[in-house]
Amino acid sequence: MGVDGDNGTSDLHRPRSGGRKRTFGLRRAQSARAGLIDRTEDILTSILNLAAEGVIVTDGELRILVFSGGAETIFGYAANEIIGRSIEVLIPEGYRVRHREHVARFKQNAATSLRMRGRLQTMGVSKSGATIPIEVDLSRLTAPRGEIITAIVRDVTERAEAERSLAAAADRAQAASQAKSAFLAAMGHEIRTPLNGVLGMAQVMATDDLPPRQRERLAVIRESGESLLQILNDLLDLSKIEAGKLTLEEAEFDLEDLLRSTHAAFSALASQKGLTYRLTISERAKGLYRSDPLRLRQILHNLISNAIKFTAEGGIEVSVGRRENRLLLEVTDTGMGIPPDRLPQLFDKFEQADSSTTRRFGGTGLGLAICRDLAGLMGGQISVTSRMGQGSTFRVEIPMLRVRRERARTPAPAAAIRPESDLSILVAEDNPTNQIVLRALLEAAGLDPVIVSDGAAAMEAWQSRSWDLILMDVQMPVMDGPTAAAAIRAIEAAEDRPRTPILAVTANAMAHQIDEYASAGMDGVVAKPIQLEALLTAIAEFTD
Repeated sequence: MGVDGDNGTSDLHRPRSGGRKRTFGLRRAQSARAGLIDRTEDILTSILNLAAEGVIVTDGELRILVFSGGAETIFGYAANEIIGRSIEVLIPEGYRVRHREHVARFKQNAATSLRMRGRLQTMGVSKSGATIPIEVDLSRLTAPRGEIITAIVRDVTERAEAERSLAAAADRAQAASQAKSAFLAAMGHEIRTPLNGVLGMAQVMATDDLPPRQRERLAVIRESGESLLQILNDLLDLSKIEAGKLTLEEAEFDLEDLLRSTHAAFSALASQKGLTYRLTISERAKGLYRSDPLRLRQILHNLISNAIKFTAEGGIEVSVGRRENRLLLEVTDTGMGIPPDRLPQLFDKFEQADSSTTRRFGGTGLGLAICRDLAGLMGGQISVTSRMGQGSTFRVEIPMLRVRRERARTPAPAAAIRPESDLSILVAEDNPTNQIVLRALLEAAGLDPVIVSDGAAAMEAWQSRSWDLILMDVQMPVMDGPTAAAAIRAIEAAEDRPRTPILAVTANAMAHQIDEYASAGMDGVVAKPIQLEALLTAIAEFTD
């Protein structure tokens, strides 16, 4: 019983010895933790100083607690200069109210930990007073010792300058595009005036009794003028497409009538070259449609024209079908074919099958590019397959709404329409060439017009007597056509006078322009260069 006591130890002393060991272990653990904390602080400091972004930590009162090396670089302050100061020292005066409101909204959320959704684009101010475009991410943490707000700041000066440069370049490109469009529109107007003279007089002379040789020469003049007009129209259409200003119209039309008239326009040319020339329309495709007949005709016109141009022997076949709600057009020729390496570029502007094509066949290389763009505007597409020496097939698919299956009533041919010769017609046209052309065209139909040179003179002549019809140019000095038409309509309403039909005679006949003329009180449009049949048809329609 006394052994333990003789050894100088007892059960009562052992716990004390164990407690000392645990105390020593605790101290060692605390020392290790302290070292780890110091080490962690070193690591965080290293990370903060390496980060290109600025890291700024504030308390709930927005006093700066941490200011990283990246923040020093962005704002120009040393950390010991800025710690303890309000964050607003880094915000330009004009941005501070907005910043307070933004932070207040951010702090309203009751979540203990919160990260801002989206980045704040704002301005900072450096120690030197220079403003800096910055991008900020915010996070908030509510800890036992209080609220902590952390901001990750990026200097986006270079990006802002790049964006400004891009915006300036875009503005310059837009201005250049507008200048080009304005130039082409002005040139188009100027070129159309002499073309109107050439084509108008050719039509008038064609009504005379001419020797066969003179009639053949006259046909060459008219065909050449119409080719020049087609080139001009292609250039203007391309300019409108590039500027996003080409708008599609919507009208009901009979597809078979459109196809047969477009096909017939090339019959003589195909016959001259000794080519077979067929049109096939499936029963599924026939009927009345609602779309833009002008642009559909333009696509088909360009494809048939190209096929005949590049086919020396054999023939051309135009076939039209329908699948679900899509119209399918195919123009197949037995021409020279297209080299495979040229197919990918074929629909690019100013591109043709090879460098000798323009010399051999002429053309601008715009027709297929316009077909592609028009088909795209209409929601469709165009493609081509070809074999050298065997020919090519162009396929167009366009979604198109069919209104009904039966054909529309075919109107009487325009050439058969002739207005009464005793009509009183007032013409307002400032260009002397166009005045001569209009007089000659109307006199060829047995009409004797009165011609004045501007809208103000037209109003004066209109007030002096009654008229069956007014043909009104749009762009005129003193008073333009729409202004004169609106003034005439106002007087008619005020004085309860009968309405005089007014037709705009202009080269500017796009859908939005026609709407403007209608708003001014005009009843219809005759497009320049003037086609005699279209002019007489319009006169007959509004004087019936």
